Amino acid sequence: MTTTVKPARIKNVVITRSKRGNEELSGRLKRAGFNPITVDTIYLSPPEDWSVVDGVLRRLHSFDWLVFTSAIGVEYFESRMNALSLRLGWEGKPLVASVGQRTAEKLSGLDVRPSFTPSSFLTVRLAEELPAEMGRRVLLLRADIADPKLSEGLRARGFDVEEASIYRTRFVDSGTDDRLRDADLIVFASPSAVRGFCRIVPKKELSALQRVRAICIGPVTAAAAQENGFAKTVVPKMYTLDSVVGEIVRLSEQDA
Repeated sequence: MTTTVKPARIKNVVITRSKRGNEELSGRLKRAGFNPITVDTIYLSPPEDWSVVDGVLRRLHSFDWLVFTSAIGVEYFESRMNALSLRLGWEGKPLVASVGQRTAEKLSGLDVRPSFTPSSFLTVRLAEELPAEMGRRVLLLRADIADPKLSEGLRARGFDVEEASIYRTRFVDSGTDDRLRDADLIVFASPSAVRGFCRIVPKKELSALQRVRAICIGPVTAAAAQENGFAKTVVPKMYTLDSVVGEIVRLSEQDA
């Protein structure tokens, strides 16, 4: 007689964001009944020199589109607009595009209403779908290490794209947790988090962790995880942190 052994229920979830991001996600996971193991992999900081950002913000209304790809980018935008005494909540140009729901909500909280969100929360989809008939002069405000496919895709469609790095992403040098050996699942919310995790986890431990399922916020992050040796990747239907938590709950119930 053959006995089918089910996997152990997911309990220990490794999360690999910035310190602030880990604190936020840790709270959600605890409320859902999981034990988060936080590994700070990246940290975010303002530009060393604001001159490029300040220059484009002072001529903001010469652009047809202002594009945001993250909520944190919106936060830095708000802070710098206030520092320059520039008004938020304008009417007319530029129209505002947001790559996802959370970023759109952050903008709405500043009385900046997004005019466009792509059909799926991916920068490549935004590049494919941004309405050219509403104007072709685009300003991208995002991280210094952002994926160039967005600007490349827009330029390929004939958009005139100007970019400014409104914040910087840097890798944490050290800080792993002894509890990593107990990991049932790993969460990656960005390609940079994947790279940062692989930089700080010792090779022997990393080899074992690469056999653990990795839930990734979207296909781009999943591709980065696979390129770095994580073969068991899971992507939720919606590319949001809420969906990531929901997927963890679903997998846990499935494994129980």
